[in-house]
Amino acid sequence: MKKPGLSKTRIKNILIASSLIFLISAAAVAVSLPERYRKWLEEEVVYLITPKEREVFLKLQTDRERDIFIEAFWKQRDPNPNTPQNEFREEHYRRLNYANQYLGRGTGKSGWKTDQGRIYIILGPPNNIETYENIMGVYPTQVWFYYGDPRYGLPTGFNVIFFKKEGTGEYILYSPSDHGPQALVADYMYNAKDARDAYQRLHQLSPNLAEQSLSLIPSERLEPGVINLASNRLLATIMSLPQRMVEDAYAEAWFRHKDMIEVEYSTNYIRSDGEVWAVRSQQGHYLIHYAVEPAKLSVSQDGRNYLVRIELNGRISDSQGRTIYQFDKSLPLDLKPEELAEIQKRSISFQDVFPLVPGNYTFDLLLKNPISREFSSFSRKLNLPAETGEPEISQILLAYGLLESQDRPGLQPYQVGRQQLLSRSHKSFAVSDTLVACLQVSGLSEELKKKASLKISLLADNQAVQVRDRSLAELPDGSFVVESLPLSSCKPGYYTLRADLTIGGQVRDSRRAELEVSGLSAIASPILASRGQLTEADELLATGIQSLNTGNNQEALKRLSQAYSLNPGPDSALALAEAFFRSGQFQGVVDLLAPYDHPDSAAELVSLLGRAFHSLNQPARAAVYYEQYLNRFGVNLEILNYLGSCYYQMGDKEKALAIWEKSLSLNPDQEKLKELVNSLKKK
Repeated sequence: MKKPGLSKTRIKNILIASSLIFLISAAAVAVSLPERYRKWLEEEVVYLITPKEREVFLKLQTDRERDIFIEAFWKQRDPNPNTPQNEFREEHYRRLNYANQYLGRGTGKSGWKTDQGRIYIILGPPNNIETYENIMGVYPTQVWFYYGDPRYGLPTGFNVIFFKKEGTGEYILYSPSDHGPQALVADYMYNAKDARDAYQRLHQLSPNLAEQSLSLIPSERLEPGVINLASNRLLATIMSLPQRMVEDAYAEAWFRHKDMIEVEYSTNYIRSDGEVWAVRSQQGHYLIHYAVEPAKLSVSQDGRNYLVRIELNGRISDSQGRTIYQFDKSLPLDLKPEELAEIQKRSISFQDVFPLVPGNYTFDLLLKNPISREFSSFSRKLNLPAETGEPEISQILLAYGLLESQDRPGLQPYQVGRQQLLSRSHKSFAVSDTLVACLQVSGLSEELKKKASLKISLLADNQAVQVRDRSLAELPDGSFVVESLPLSSCKPGYYTLRADLTIGGQVRDSRRAELEVSGLSAIASPILASRGQLTEADELLATGIQSLNTGNNQEALKRLSQAYSLNPGPDSALALAEAFFRSGQFQGVVDLLAPYDHPDSAAELVSLLGRAFHSLNQPARAAVYYEQYLNRFGVNLEILNYLGSCYYQMGDKEKALAIWEKSLSLNPDQEKLKELVNSLKKK
């Protein structure tokens, strides 16, 4: 019976796919690139660039964007970003030039396209070369020896073998499984029956080469004809080595935010960890707690202290990509020398909380450090269903501790009741830690509470190592359950924490969270940084705006009216006025915004007053606001066209025509406006 495993054909296909995937995907879609960018993508970095980087590069529309990307591409690979030289880039082009100058000779192709050229570009010059070119009965063969770095999955020493197939042409890459010793023995002298026979004949001609033909790893000993999985893995690892040595998340992050970050930030991506925890509020929306922990933090010295200023830009978009909510926050920190030293030992976690109405969204967060011109980002999908009244439990938050919440108005990030959960994005815990699990229970009627219980289990390989089972009879609806589990008895490894909501013996909802228990005696906790608290007025204002942007005008009016009542001011007034306008309450807009109408009013307020007076059929007053807008904030085609409409209503057709013609000169593709102008000219 044939043993299951990888066939030689399957192995060959894997190696071919590994070798050609770069060339095929690039050639298929890069033909329309300008020549210098096509050459960069298809030739210069074809063995370095990751699939994600290539995908992003091919989406770019301008040469300026491509130049910025290329600079970022090399910076991500720079071993010492603090020096003006990029040693990696210099070494890469030295290897590329060497391959083209010496390794393509006599092949009819550029050196980088040959197997030897590719290996040289990826691994550099070998530590030793053995040449077998003048042995009767052996096809020309070269054995390149390298020292390997185990950090990247390479053995400490290994060979890469090349041979000339049937003794002619270029040197091609040798696979012990795909080719075997029979590929090295000349057929014209020895008609080997099988791999063992070929190995014996090769051993007579060159014992050292015969041993090397069975495995690329010198310490490995195999029988001839055995499929060598270790050598296959080694070849696959070599081919993917350039991609394994870089974190390509920067490419997608830069592409997602390239219109929001200045050029000087573009090449300075830093990795970060992030988490999001969504729970229900008592007002029918969600509270989104989030944390982001950048891999490093650059500071600026100010006298004896150090300054840090982090800017956060958050965007919530729906499935059509429409912006539902957006916020900008600045988190300034003034650090003493001893505090800076502490940060250098530990990470820093920037934490915040904001409200969000039910729906399916994408949450994109951009983090910028204006001091170092560095940026980071993360993105999460949020599925926030509306309340159904059915029993449910929330996502589990795993924390490493609890603090009594400071007695301040409003809600702090990760606050539940009077306590604040101490959470870090990476869910790794030491055996000295006490794991704190928190979740929210909702939808339990008084009758159901009597029969409800929550079972929390800590599992290792699906076997329970700790279990907590508690009754929910006295738990207020929408309240949080906080459970502490000491980890001192846990062995290092990966664990799952499972929560089961049971009613009358039947599991009605279940949640899981993954964690790691480290062998370390302790894990440094991050320094927590947040700004301000979320007040009730903040929640109502934000969710009112979100309701407006999702088309729920009635809910928007209710929430924004409450927000303005709690905290009257220009921001809440403007949001409520927009809800009035969309509901047809135009006089309400005018009355509400009157106290905030002054010479330096915001553009949104000036525009809204103009549109309100226009809708009230008061074109003269509307024109005053439209002209103020254009004079203060520059050309806006919509406002310009509205202004023309006002003059037309007031009977000044010549002025209206002049304004609309100016609008068409700025954007000729306004077909309806063009028809109107042409009809006026004929009169």
